Amino acid sequence: MRERPRLSEDLEDLKRQAELYRRALAAGDYISTGSDPDLYKYFCQRYPVLLRKAGSIGVVLPRTAFNAKSALRFRRWLYAESTTRRIDFLVNDRRWIFDTSPRYSIALVVADNTRPAATHRFEIAGTASSRQEWLRQSEGSGVRPSLFALGPGLETPLLRSQKEADLLVRIRTGDRFPHGSGGRWSCFPVRELDETNDRKLWRSGGDASLWKGASFRQYDPHGSEARPCPASGELLKKVRKPRPGLRSLLAQSTTVADRKRAVLDGLDQARVAFHDVARGTDPRTVIACLVPKGVFLTNTAPYLSFPKGDALARAACLGVMNSLPFDWQARRFVEIHVNFFLLEGLYVPSLSDDDYDRIGRAAARLSAEDDRFADFARETGVECGPLADHERTALRLEIDARVARAWELSRDDLGVMYDDFTKNAVPPAYRTSLSQRLAELG
Repeated sequence: MRERPRLSEDLEDLKRQAELYRRALAAGDYISTGSDPDLYKYFCQRYPVLLRKAGSIGVVLPRTAFNAKSALRFRRWLYAESTTRRIDFLVNDRRWIFDTSPRYSIALVVADNTRPAATHRFEIAGTASSRQEWLRQSEGSGVRPSLFALGPGLETPLLRSQKEADLLVRIRTGDRFPHGSGGRWSCFPVRELDETNDRKLWRSGGDASLWKGASFRQYDPHGSEARPCPASGELLKKVRKPRPGLRSLLAQSTTVADRKRAVLDGLDQARVAFHDVARGTDPRTVIACLVPKGVFLTNTAPYLSFPKGDALARAACLGVMNSLPFDWQARRFVEIHVNFFLLEGLYVPSLSDDDYDRIGRAAARLSAEDDRFADFARETGVECGPLADHERTALRLEIDARVARAWELSRDDLGVMYDDFTKNAVPPAYRTSLSQRLAELG
């Protein structure tokens, strides 16, 4: 009789091999990437060394080389010290390029090892998802984005037209997401519990509830796929985070004590959580929700901690995150994760006092559909209870229209954004109503 594979032993062998690779790379001429030792990151370190002066390079890379924090050195070399000619992005739909996961996008890069002229702009083209689309894309001119369209870490957006490039530059004005609109709030992301490393903390079950990303949608804290877990001393020690936000943007302007206090305060109130796993091609990419007090969260559902900002500020932040314009901005950069690095590089518009108040109260009312959020409803001055579908739609329209107006978007700008969403995600009737409401606001 054939023996079953010794899975646990095989897994340990693979872990040991991975650790050996990591140590071998760290002992050589490479700089630690500070994350998973994907080989493309080390190839990116070698290109500046191997390429002769005035030589050229043509390489195939995963798109994450253009939006991951660990590849920042490569992007600095590529854009500041080299003359990048063109970057083509391709989607591996149905594995038409490589026999790897179709979830990942691929980049084709052509650059010269010469310092770029002050007026140089590289081309971006994409995103072809078949051989036929690639042939058309390769024969056409790419988009030449302004550096203002890139993220603060030179994250490179997916852009299909010059209209998208120009619109993105206008969207990326206002305030960086962690600093809030007009400084009305400040926040940093927190990864509370890890599905793999912390599993032992809830293996025995318990009276508390553990949520993951699948436990909520936008303004919909349904709680499905939640698991029981104990509010044990060991678990509480983990979620209380002795030194939270050390790598966040807010670490430059807040103390550890202030950030720790924000985490502890958040454990006693409803919190703003969001999906970590999301693609730029999903129906919606940024999926945020107010989750009830007393639930714990896995790494697929990180949450925001607020050193500054009351309940209305948290609601306004939630409203902006779930808005159509903010989502469109995020979709330019997200690959398969709304990771902290990308989120903190996004912008929120400068809201007037009236827009801030209306957006915050609309998001609070959308969130307060049952008694789990009664305290939050009282703090924000809204009613608590179920909403009819038409009431929910009206509140979402108000948020989207006011965010769009704050960014000074036009009806044509909304049309550019609509092209990025399916009709199921943003129905035709909603598009018409949003354009009309934006016109009414003037």
